[in-house]
Amino acid sequence: MKFKDSLSKKIERKNKYSCLRDITDIVGFRVITLYADTVDEVAKIIESEFKIDEQNSIDKRKALEPNRFGYLSLHYVASLSDNRCHLPENHLISDFSFEIQIRSILQHAWAEIEHELGYKSKNSPPQPIQRRFYRLAGLLEVTDEEFKQIRNDIEEYKIQVEDSINQNNLNKVIIDLESIKEFIQREPLIKQISQAISNKINVRIYENQGVESDIIERLFFSGFSTLEEIKRDLEQYRDKIIEFAVLWIRGSNRNNFGFITCEVAFIYLCYIKLALIGNAPDIIERLKFFPLNIGTEEQFKQLAARILKTYEEINLSNL
Repeated sequence: MKFKDSLSKKIERKNKYSCLRDITDIVGFRVITLYADTVDEVAKIIESEFKIDEQNSIDKRKALEPNRFGYLSLHYVASLSDNRCHLPENHLISDFSFEIQIRSILQHAWAEIEHELGYKSKNSPPQPIQRRFYRLAGLLEVTDEEFKQIRNDIEEYKIQVEDSINQNNLNKVIIDLESIKEFIQREPLIKQISQAISNKINVRIYENQGVESDIIERLFFSGFSTLEEIKRDLEQYRDKIIEFAVLWIRGSNRNNFGFITCEVAFIYLCYIKLALIGNAPDIIERLKFFPLNIGTEEQFKQLAARILKTYEEINLSNL
């Protein structure tokens, strides 16, 4: 929205407005998207909801000279659609136009910095500075494209992982955030283990869609590299994981938190794998690579001792 001083200066400078309705950017808003191609998706919605003044609107992405780089954005001059104009609350503003800017977050960063430096025209900066502007703008444009491609590649990778899980072809699926997310969603054994733990300690399972990166680190430093290895050990140690988790959580009063996530199956599988090492010094060496809120040698000793003690207790209970 333009403030009074800014509006007065614009009217004086342009010297072409006869009334406020002639000014198309008294009010405006900006839509910032994460990716460059989402700009067109937003544009379709804008075009379907408002009247677009094609003559005064500009797509700076297409207007930019091909041998130059610079600020790219889609600017609409719009007004209320007929349906909106007929609403009583819009009666007083039905004739007014407004501006809508749509740009990616990197385009926005460029525009804000350029504006802060005070160079709105391509010929405004000193010549040596112009060259640096073009170089930076080119880098941002390439970065925008790369982020978009990374997003697309991740989506394609998810489909590949999903197919591998559905076909039970897990030996080549490497552990990472995306593969573990898909594994949690599609492997029934994970939900079964988590549900059994939940029932025994009387807390609910929180069906979160995300996975903490800590889990990947724990799995990696527990000796896992593929989903097939994880599934094999989940099947082999299923009952021990459940018993270990119940003893551990009760001993930690973690049930006071009120919920667990499906990641719990991985957490206690890792503890089982550490316990199988069989001696505290080697467990401590492995634990030092875990993302834990501890750091002293004494804390590591206590944690290693607790892991061994808990594992011994579940073995004794099964005799």
